[in-house]
Amino acid sequence: MKLATVTYQGALRFGMVKGEAIHLAAPGLTLKSYLTDLSVLADLGDGPAVPLAEVAFAPVIPDPDQIFCAGLNYQHHRDETRPEHRKAYPDFPVLFLRFATTLTGHGQPILKPDNSNVVDYEGELAIVIGKGGRRIPAERAMEHVAGAACFNDVSMRDWQMRGEQWGPGKNFPTTGPFGPYLVTLDETGPLQELELRTILDGEIMQQSKLDFLIFDIPTLISYCSGFAELRPGDVIVTGTPGGVGFTRKPPVLLEPGKTVAVEIDRIGRLENPVVAE
Repeated sequence: MKLATVTYQGALRFGMVKGEAIHLAAPGLTLKSYLTDLSVLADLGDGPAVPLAEVAFAPVIPDPDQIFCAGLNYQHHRDETRPEHRKAYPDFPVLFLRFATTLTGHGQPILKPDNSNVVDYEGELAIVIGKGGRRIPAERAMEHVAGAACFNDVSMRDWQMRGEQWGPGKNFPTTGPFGPYLVTLDETGPLQELELRTILDGEIMQQSKLDFLIFDIPTLISYCSGFAELRPGDVIVTGTPGGVGFTRKPPVLLEPGKTVAVEIDRIGRLENPVVAE
């Protein structure tokens, strides 16, 4: 099942995507409210359809209560940003939090802030929680996943590196592209077998299989639920592979006029233009 949240005729709606059309649920309903049992949406695809060309994509979950982001969760990304950590694996995941107010949809502009000079891409896989819980054991963690989506953890590196906490560099408006689709795991197959690519103006900048995660998805779910109560619609963004822009020589950054895309096999392509604030 492939689901999306869109704006249609001025209203926020969600629906099931089939081909180049979306079968919309009734006005006033939200995807988040169905995540605990998506099977009830099985008949949605039989209803009237609207061409995707007539809608604007919103974040696939526009209003998650909590967004947990894993940092330095691929060894080759740790190597390029923290050389002193080469071949050293952390004991626990590195986490930071994003605000829902930073999220934006597929096709929507990423605003390059006028007070940041180092704006970088980070292509990532996001998973969305369907069944909440506390202290979820890793061996049961995937039972709590509603589906997966593409995410771009756009980072203002100059703000990120000002202190020990990364939050300021991760929470500018429109810097969390998320979508276009939420794809259920029966369609994705095992997530660790998929490949992620980040593409800037047609050039592949990041490319990695998801099985290179240091802390895998069940471990991240279990760890986050160890200190927070996970709720339907919560998002866990799992980390970015090597190839980010600010470590390149010379740096390759997000500038107005460029277009950045995150592709994940069997999940979709999330593409956004960059414009000046």
